[in-house]
Amino acid sequence: MAALRERLTPEQTDFVKAVDAFCERECPPHKLREITAGGTVAHDDTLYRKLAATGWLGLTIPEEYGGSGGELSDVALLTERLSYHRLPVTGYLTTVITAQALIRFGTEEQKQRVLPGVARGDVLSIAITEPDTGSDAAAVRTHARRDGDGWRINGEKIYTSNANHARWVLVVTRTNPDASKHRGISLFLVPMDRVDVTKLDMLGHIDTTITRYADVRATDADIVGGIDSGWQALVQGLNSERMIIGAEAVGVGQRAFDDVLRYVKDRHQFGQPIGRFQALQHGLAETATKLLAARLLVRHVAELLDEGDPAPAEASMAKLFATETAKEAALQGMQFMGGMGYSMESDMQSYVRDSLVMTIFGGTSQIQKNIIAGQLGLND
Repeated sequence: MAALRERLTPEQTDFVKAVDAFCERECPPHKLREITAGGTVAHDDTLYRKLAATGWLGLTIPEEYGGSGGELSDVALLTERLSYHRLPVTGYLTTVITAQALIRFGTEEQKQRVLPGVARGDVLSIAITEPDTGSDAAAVRTHARRDGDGWRINGEKIYTSNANHARWVLVVTRTNPDASKHRGISLFLVPMDRVDVTKLDMLGHIDTTITRYADVRATDADIVGGIDSGWQALVQGLNSERMIIGAEAVGVGQRAFDDVLRYVKDRHQFGQPIGRFQALQHGLAETATKLLAARLLVRHVAELLDEGDPAPAEASMAKLFATETAKEAALQGMQFMGGMGYSMESDMQSYVRDSLVMTIFGGTSQIQKNIIAGQLGLND
């Protein structure tokens, strides 16, 4: 994608090259299956600590907390390349999303407590979804009740990604049961040693858990964004999440595309490479176009977020288009590779599994369409 590379600044170009070199050195393709135990390990802490040593985990962390004070545009580039190289460091995604809430809405004490550890390799998680509340994030039942000068948190969350690797979890709770649906919500920063965690067996390159909170003690100092005022922080964090998932999707979609492109050039049938058949050429041409459009859309949203624009419609567009494009690229790769694409010996089956879940977590494609429609004024 030479045209896109020309749009990067010299610093960004050097950054991408450095990330690629790290990935190829620390997790080359021929060792990937060994490092991930055949695709069953989504987050390798040893590799994550090596990534922390580069300073990249602190990209968006202000310098006074041990980071480099970078922007989400840098995160988009890093996420795409890590995803492209299939590095088992999925804890980075929930960490950068949760850290954004602390950077924007946390108190000075909370920032001092958590952010330096993030730059050194601590994983963060955020607990939103519950067994009876999925896409309707405001309908949380996990609650925090006053107990003397503190709080007690009770409830259960499901699909709490990377909680089994995390040091801290940001728990979405209801602190005012009498308030309207989008009010009375508070975010509590809870250390993981107070939480009961059960790992779920999931399809795809993802670690997610059930987290349970039984009379978990917390104080006012643990509330991020103010008592009963967590919805704004949560929504802004979700917009960042959608951009980051979009970047992840671009990475895996591009990897699927590049793998099948090599395959159709090398695979011969009827006396010629199958890539010379027009049916395959047209499909690959469309996918290449969509991948470039998805990449540019994700970068555009990252720049809007860096400028302080919450960009709700654009963030949902990026998540919707990038994840659906990645899914199309992976399914196309499987189709064009035939039986080899379906084989567990091929990496293409893992791209299919991972791209499918990207259209679900962080808000399904249908929910993204609802958000976009609402931003167009169709619900007024």
